[in-house]
Amino acid sequence: MDNRQRQQDEILALEAIFGAHAVEKSGNPDEHTFILHAPIDTMEAQLDLRFHLPDSYPSDTPPVFEWICAQDMSAQLRESSPGFIYPVRQLVLSDSMYDVASTELHRVWDEEMCRDVAVYSWIVWLGEYLSERWPQPLDPIPLPKDSVANVASSSTTANDTQSATSSTQSTKPDSVPNIFTGPPLEMKKSVFVAHVAQVRSADDVRAVRDTLLQDKKIAQATHNILAYRITLNNGSVSQDNDDDGETAAGKRLGHLLHILNAQNLVVVVTRWYGGTHLGPDRFKLINNAARLALDQSGLLGKS
Repeated sequence: MDNRQRQQDEILALEAIFGAHAVEKSGNPDEHTFILHAPIDTMEAQLDLRFHLPDSYPSDTPPVFEWICAQDMSAQLRESSPGFIYPVRQLVLSDSMYDVASTELHRVWDEEMCRDVAVYSWIVWLGEYLSERWPQPLDPIPLPKDSVANVASSSTTANDTQSATSSTQSTKPDSVPNIFTGPPLEMKKSVFVAHVAQVRSADDVRAVRDTLLQDKKIAQATHNILAYRITLNNGSVSQDNDDDGETAAGKRLGHLLHILNAQNLVVVVTRWYGGTHLGPDRFKLINNAARLALDQSGLLGKS
């Protein structure tokens, strides 16, 4: 297999792991570069990196990375509440840290990977390396009580406050939202099916999940991975996810909803394990099943 084919295979693997929208390919076929938006789940951060792939990579030359930036995603991943300040961390790669990261990328390619494709293994190492050196997500800082009153009166109306509160309290929905089930995707006897519904509260989400689990086939599936995003009347976003045993799959599904700017939607991806490990391909199938259901349901873009 020639170098260019191996590079394409590596990019496909990165799309399978992080999602197709996490990889930005160059529009110029003569430029063998791409940008990777890689989440660090434990840090609630996202790395933006540009990779240059020489003609001789991976057989004889390592890849070259260019640091673009790191984004603090903690504010987007948490539900905002009036009366709190959400501090933003400064996530900077110093010159010395860049030198260490560059040396490690060369080592991973040369030693650990036996001159094979190396980007994913290096990204895993980089996440662990930065987690030890960057500040962890910061707790919200409460404003003084008089400031809270001013914020509430200036930013929301009484109806907004009442509506936002009611949407986060436990109120049983009048009926179960309509659930759209997408087409199945299959690989090596593993089957992936996504279900999508429009929701307005956490109780709607629970109602959708409980309704799906009444189906014995779904209840006995290997995983039912869930993610949702709900836009409240005051403009804040309520969102959460559940891996159901498939480590980090829920956050990746939630990241897909974030990238697509999905509003008031829940997605549940059901997987039945077929007996053969799929490796990184399983993440691509989970996201592809979700995207198919979102597109075919016609709910994406609706509020």
